[in-house]
Amino acid sequence: MDTFYLPTRVCTGRGAFESFGEILASCGRRALLVCGQQAVRCGLVDRAVSLAAGYGVEVELYVRAGGEPDLHMVHEACSLARVGNCDVIVGLGGGSAMDLAKAVAGLALLEGTPAEYFAGRDVDGPSLPFVAIPTTAGTGAEVTKNAVLIDSEARIKHSIRDDRWFPQWALVDPELTADMPPGVTASSGSDALCQAIEAYTSIGATPLTDALAEQAIGLIGRSLPRAYASGDDLQAREDMAYGSLLAGMAMANARLGAVHGMAHPLGVTFDLSHGMICGLLLPYAMEYNLPVTPKYGRVAELLGALPAGASDMELRHAAVRHVRALLRDIDIPEHLRPLGVRDEDLDAIVDASLPSGSLKHNPRRLDGNDVLRILESAL
Repeated sequence: MDTFYLPTRVCTGRGAFESFGEILASCGRRALLVCGQQAVRCGLVDRAVSLAAGYGVEVELYVRAGGEPDLHMVHEACSLARVGNCDVIVGLGGGSAMDLAKAVAGLALLEGTPAEYFAGRDVDGPSLPFVAIPTTAGTGAEVTKNAVLIDSEARIKHSIRDDRWFPQWALVDPELTADMPPGVTASSGSDALCQAIEAYTSIGATPLTDALAEQAIGLIGRSLPRAYASGDDLQAREDMAYGSLLAGMAMANARLGAVHGMAHPLGVTFDLSHGMICGLLLPYAMEYNLPVTPKYGRVAELLGALPAGASDMELRHAAVRHVRALLRDIDIPEHLRPLGVRDEDLDAIVDASLPSGSLKHNPRRLDGNDVLRILESAL
C-alpha cells in the first residue's frame, strides 16, 4: 500500500511574504525567528518583525553564525525559545536556517538534549508550530519532516525526522530569492534538480510523487541556467521556487537515492556545500543506475534532450549527458579531487554512506564496492 502525506499549508506566489504577519498570528503570539546573516543584511528580518508586529506577535531572533546547523546551535536556540516562552518557530533563509528552526520546533518542548535525539532517541512528544520561509530554491525543507544536522565533534551528518515536524505553514515567495548570488543559485538549484530526479527514480516513487517530480524536473531544467545567468529574471526565479517546492513534496514521500547517501559524509568531512556535491555526483550516480532505470528516458524528454529516432537506451544516455552539460553551464565542479578528496579518503566515505536510508531507496542496489566505484569515477 502506498501513502502520501503532506500536512503543510503552502502559500505561494510573488508578494506572498506580505501575508507573513497574518499567518504567524494564526500559529502563536510569541515567535522565535531563526535566520542567517544574509537575511538580516538584506532587510528581510526587519520586514518580518514589522509584519508580525502588525498582528500583535512579538519576535525573538536567533541569528546563525554561519555554516550548516549543528547540535550546539540547536541547543542554543532551544534554550532561547524556552526562556522566551516562544509558542511558534520561524525558519527564514536557506535549508540550513529552516532545518535548524525545524529541529528547535521539534525539540523545544521535549526533555533530553539534541545530541540524544541525534543519537537515536525516539521523538516522543509534540512539536511547536513551525513556519518555513525559503529564501533559496533548493532544499525543499519547507515541506519535509526531517532536519539535517551535524555533530561537529564527531563529524557526522544525518537527519532527525518525525511526522510532527512538518511545517504548519510554508510561505514560498520567489521574490525573496532574487538577491541570491550566482554561486548560491547554482548550488541550491543543483540540490533541487538532484532531489527531483532521485525522488522520481526512487524505489519509493508512486504516481502521486511522479507527477510532482516530473513537473519539478521540467521547471528546474528550463530555468536554472537562466536564474544563474540573470538573477533578476523573476520568471526563472518563480520556476525555481516552484520546482524546489515540488521536488520537496516528492522526496518527502518517495525518499531519495545514492547521491544523497554519499553527499552527507562528503560534505561534513571536507566542508563542502551540500548542493554543489549533489550536483557533482548526480551524473555519476545516474550512469550507475542507467541500466535499470527506464524513467531516465522521460527525464530526457522533460529536459528537452530528445535525439531524433533515439532508442530507449539512447534516451537514457541523453538524460545523463544533458544533466552533465546543464551542471557544467552553471559551474558545478565535475570532479572531487580538486576539492581535496584523495583516493585514500574513499573507504571512509563508503563506510559512512552505507547506513544511509537514501542508499536503500536507490533504484539499483548498492553495496560498498558499488559506492566506491561511483566515488572513484567522480574523483
